[in-house]
Amino acid sequence: MNFTLKHPVKLFDQTERYGPITNIFGIGDPHVTKIQDQWWMFFGGFQSNFKNNIFSAYLPAGVGLDCNEWKIMTYEDNPTKAKPLIANSAKGSWDYFGYHTPCFVSGFDEKGGGPVERVYYTGRASRKVLDNQAPYSIGVIEKKEDNWVRYPQPIITGTAASPNVLEPKVRYYDGLWRMWYVTTVQETGKKGEPRYTILYIESQNGITNWSEPVSLFNEDENFYDASVHQTPSLSFEMTVCRSTNLYGRTPFPSQGLWLLEGNEANGNRDNWSSHPYQLIDCETGDEWYKHGVAAPCAYYGENEHDRNTLYIFFTGVNERRNWADITFTKLKEGKWPPFPSPFYFSIGKVECHKIV
Repeated sequence: MNFTLKHPVKLFDQTERYGPITNIFGIGDPHVTKIQDQWWMFFGGFQSNFKNNIFSAYLPAGVGLDCNEWKIMTYEDNPTKAKPLIANSAKGSWDYFGYHTPCFVSGFDEKGGGPVERVYYTGRASRKVLDNQAPYSIGVIEKKEDNWVRYPQPIITGTAASPNVLEPKVRYYDGLWRMWYVTTVQETGKKGEPRYTILYIESQNGITNWSEPVSLFNEDENFYDASVHQTPSLSFEMTVCRSTNLYGRTPFPSQGLWLLEGNEANGNRDNWSSHPYQLIDCETGDEWYKHGVAAPCAYYGENEHDRNTLYIFFTGVNERRNWADITFTKLKEGKWPPFPSPFYFSIGKVECHKIV
């Protein structure tokens, strides 16, 4: 396995705001997918009501992933407001404080009907995003005709020993809905060591009757996301990253992006490369992702000129965290400062050309 990489590019940057849009303060966790002849990006956004929701952006119809002209979906009658897929849930709901880490999947249910379109997500029951006081669970939103409808209950929950489940990465391959997800005692904040395990499950309908979880990566490897994609030769690859160093703590697990190869899309560790291939080392990278990358999502190009180019989209965590310092810089540049935040995210892309 050998790649040459182009320099990663920013697509959206929290410190630079989002053009005329005023109702989201920060976005991250991109999931890119092709719907008919158009590429779409689903992402989590922190709103002006201080809850997270799921939003989308799109490329012009017919263009490939080498294009960077993403445009955030807004309301038809108000281009200053990003349009969420669905309203936030009612007070007292298991995901009342917001929806995170969306993953769009198109597949078929076990009844043999037409195609089903879903967005799997992490639901937050705690007011606190980190060092959470209530567990994260995994839910799903399904498209019914032209509307997105939220399943009222979570489809995956944690255990007494590891109550949080999050970061669902779902794919539909060979008649099965396959999910790679994270479980942990608590989302790590300013204190404590990150303790994450990546599990794999599968189901015929993608909602119920999931298989017994299989551990793919244990706490000692400390990977946080595992996103699988198909290669041009119809084998599989997996991009993985670590829990980001949001507060610039030292010491902390090294940050980066790694790639593994596999013959099957499953949770069998022996199926995947024994030594992950490192694509990005954040320590030597740009400021906007120096404190880590998260939520990778990858596809190979579809045209003759980029068939061997792997496009990876990801969240970057900015090394700069001081709002006053960032504000001073922006004002000197004649720009509006960002909304105050303990850390700042970007959505970026890296092009990896596979040497064959």
